[in-house]
Parts: sequence; C-alpha cells; structure tokens
Amino acid sequence: MSFIPIIHNISMQSKVIIPMLFGILFVGAMQFAFADELKETFVAVDDEEFEQPKSKYNYHEITIIGFIEDYSRGEKIDILLINPDDSEEIITTFASKKGDIYTLLHFTSESQIGSYFVILKFHDEEIAFTSFEILENKK
Repeated sequence: MSFIPIIHNISMQSKVIIPMLFGILFVGAMQFAFADELKETFVAVDDEEFEQPKSKYNYHEITIIGFIEDYSRGEKIDILLINPDDSEEIITTFASKKGDIYTLLHFTSESQIGSYFVILKFHDEEIAFTSFEILENKK
C-alpha cells in the first residue's frame, strides 16, 4: 500500500512536467523563427578605423558583412567602394541563400589615407551604407 501514493505522485508530476517542457520548446522555436523574419537589410565592416600598413609586404584585411532581405540565390550584389579621392570601385558578389554577405578587402601601404564609403547596391538601388577610415601610420 505504501507504493501506491509514490507511483501516483510520480504520475502526476510527469503529467505536469511533460506539457511544460513542450511549451518551453514551442516558445523557443517560435522566437527563433521570428528572429530570422525580423532581420533587416544592412552592411557593416569589422574594423571602422585602422592605420595604413607600414610595409609593402604587409596588408590589413577588413570584412564587409551584411544582410539583404528577400534575396534569391544567384542574384548579383554590388558593393560600391568610394575612396578618399572620390574614385569608385565596384565589387560584385553574391550572398548566401539566406541573404548573408561576407566579403574581404585588403589594404596595403599604398592604399589611400582617409575615409572610405561602402554602399550596398541590389537591383540597381542603393539599399545600405557604412564607412571606415584608414589613418596615417605613426612610424
């Protein structure tokens, strides 16, 4: 007779715990699903200010990262780089199937000192921008 209350107590706990675990899993999954939907288009660089490399044998690498909403695999993305002397370079790239952008740029001792602007273009529209600066190295 003493085992019946214990078994009954365990049975009641499992009836409460299991639905609670499913509830927690469901809420977590919904938050994860909505997090992807709330992502907005952006472009950024991992290093917004750095010194010009001192030697012609060294370089400084920056990473351009970003995200494009409603991106379809295989669509071209243009990254317009405006140099301090107002000259322009266009880098054509692609995003992941989810719209994530990851591009590397190298800067050397011959790179211009000053502010650079990075403009993300998609379907011939400027959709996001950021900037970074190369400082004169202190020898």
